[in-house]
Amino acid sequence: MAPAPHARLQMIGSRETEPGSTYLRPPTNGTGPADPATKEAVVPLTINWAQCHTRPVLMIPGPTELPFPVIQAMNQPPSIQYDRSFDEGVLEPTTLALRDVFQTKNEVIMMPGSGRTALEAGALSVIEPRDRVLVVGAGQFGVLMREIMNRIDADWTEFPVEWGARLDLTRLEREAERIRPKALTLVHNETSTGTTYPAAEVAKIARAVGALFLLDTVSSIAGIDVRTDEWGVDLNMTGSQKCLAAPLGMALVAVSPRAWEVMERRSKPARSFAYDLLRWKEWWVPVSRGGKVPDGAPRRQPVSMPTHLTAAMNVAVRLILEEGLAHRFRRHEVAATALRRGLAAMGIEMFPDPSIVSNTVSCLRVPRSIEPAAVVTQMRDRYGILIGTGLDKMRTTTLRIGTMGLTASPQYVLPTLSALELALRDLGYKCEPGAGVAAAQAAFADAG
Repeated sequence: MAPAPHARLQMIGSRETEPGSTYLRPPTNGTGPADPATKEAVVPLTINWAQCHTRPVLMIPGPTELPFPVIQAMNQPPSIQYDRSFDEGVLEPTTLALRDVFQTKNEVIMMPGSGRTALEAGALSVIEPRDRVLVVGAGQFGVLMREIMNRIDADWTEFPVEWGARLDLTRLEREAERIRPKALTLVHNETSTGTTYPAAEVAKIARAVGALFLLDTVSSIAGIDVRTDEWGVDLNMTGSQKCLAAPLGMALVAVSPRAWEVMERRSKPARSFAYDLLRWKEWWVPVSRGGKVPDGAPRRQPVSMPTHLTAAMNVAVRLILEEGLAHRFRRHEVAATALRRGLAAMGIEMFPDPSIVSNTVSCLRVPRSIEPAAVVTQMRDRYGILIGTGLDKMRTTTLRIGTMGLTASPQYVLPTLSALELALRDLGYKCEPGAGVAAAQAAFADAG
């Protein structure tokens, strides 16, 4: 016998969820037992403010909230990835428009995957076994690039940087001159520590020793100014789900002419067939743009492209360009500044050196005696906003908040500060009520 409608609703609302689950409906307390004197149900005094929402607001450092037109783009019938209507009508215009976002005149290759896919595709396409590579390791994702280089048998050397500290450019320059690497890699915006590093200066160091410059822009592209051609970035590697404000599932790599030449001079083909970037130049890029395919001739994608994700990226890029890069970068800067001022008013310190704080990821120190995971759970389950803990060795001491795409705005920053204050108060940390929101409001107002 099927349960009554009210019973089914209770079953849905009261299901258990894992503490780290992203998609959830917070558990309900329902109503208490009837008061014997009045015969009326007793309403619990503790209100679950997340109960009326179907999911938490994503204030994590990616994936981030999606603009509604991007969501609508995925609500379409399926199309065939190799049909010309998709290949020439959706995929190609998207990659050409991405050039403006990347600030490059060169090819931007898009493929299924994530930021890590882009990093690995870039690395394995230009690096051969025993090639010397200098890896700047300033956080968890610098370490990731080191591991990728290890997997492809590169002769890598790590240039370690204390997490959250400034990059010593003079020392890096000396190390690059000593090693004379084939490639130098840097994470532009280190998501694990909330820091932004001087990519333009590192690019000069790479160029001075004749090295390729590989730049991870996973949490910076479309949120922080990234000048691919002006800086001399040879491989600009990123993913779709952060400041681009597109769905998770696409890897993007902007490729310089120097990088193409290195791929073409390889002694052996790259070890991956699907993620060898040279296949795109040989099979898909037309001769008029430096590729191998005669203009107007049939061509093929080296990997099957996800049509719905490509359509969503097309809309996301259009929204970025309609807003304008200068405005978008300024918006992220103001939103991050407002968030930091709000945190300071609550007595919360930032983790990194103040001179290199990121405008897309804020990494903050948790007050003493407070567990970061408890803050995340309380904000998510009671107030309906999801932020992230730190990563690796910082997991138990820091929290991370994203201001990316849509969420770099007062509509998201102010409720996040409010929920953080309430959650900390629930857990025993007290600050002046409303101080964080007031300070952030003032920052937004000052920006005009």
